Amino acid sequence: MDIGLLKVFQAVAKEGSISKAAQSLSYVQSNVTARIQQLEQELKTPLFYRHSRGITLTSAGQTLLEYTVRIFKLMEEAQQAVLDSPVPKGTIMIGSDTTAAVRLPVILSAYRGCYPDVEVQLQICRPADLTQAVLQHNVHGAFLDGPVDHPEIVQELVIKEQLGLIIPDSMGYEGLHSVQGQTLLMLNAECLYRMRLEAWLREDGLKLGKVMEFGTMEGLMACVRAGIGYAVLPVSYFKRMNITQGISCYPFPDRYAEVPTVFIRRRDLYMTSALREFIEVVKVHLPEAVCSEERSAAGNRVVDAGK
Repeated sequence: MDIGLLKVFQAVAKEGSISKAAQSLSYVQSNVTARIQQLEQELKTPLFYRHSRGITLTSAGQTLLEYTVRIFKLMEEAQQAVLDSPVPKGTIMIGSDTTAAVRLPVILSAYRGCYPDVEVQLQICRPADLTQAVLQHNVHGAFLDGPVDHPEIVQELVIKEQLGLIIPDSMGYEGLHSVQGQTLLMLNAECLYRMRLEAWLREDGLKLGKVMEFGTMEGLMACVRAGIGYAVLPVSYFKRMNITQGISCYPFPDRYAEVPTVFIRRRDLYMTSALREFIEVVKVHLPEAVCSEERSAAGNRVVDAGK
């Protein structure tokens, strides 16, 4: 199968139009049409549905597109492997969910200081999307709440976070009953934090109330301050916000508190010196959290929630 044909196929699939693909490739339209027909004849199956609005992939076309993306990513990795040097350089793409990203500035600063010739591109998105981004070679690795169970993924524990209830002082706190009937504010309504909270609630014979999802941490915390609801976040994140009034953090009991943050990458990914050294910097600057430190209360408004 000719790489040039796959390049044309990928462009047509991306643009959804023969004419637009021709423009993006600087080809004449008849050339693109001929190459798609050649590929379909070679594979003995149609790759696109033709209709008045353009073209869309058939199921066979979708399958081929997935492999095409992987082929070009592998070609890119092969080039990186050939050009790789002991001194890190080039670009690495790192993904992260919003809460894990809070810990990244110290890592990025230290890494840039050691390896100024490496450009680190950061992509922030939902945990489920991050796993797919790693599998599809869109990022070299990603930080997210773990564990992640997938045969094509290697994961490494980065830090054990301790969860806390983030509650506005106007709501008051009298044990877990304080959040009964209140609105839970979250960045991702299906995340591990919610699962841990629901387990704790069930133990006390309580149920989760309404859930409101937010696109940004800033918006979420503003609504907590306004008394609209409460949140579940790592205690370390609350401490970094350095809040002195209006909101308090009540750590989860030990049996529900711990949430591991892991760094994941594809098992078959070629480890460039730039990525390898990035992981080493992560290990140095993100040691496992110490529970006793996360639970210290007085100066940081982290209150003992009890069992």
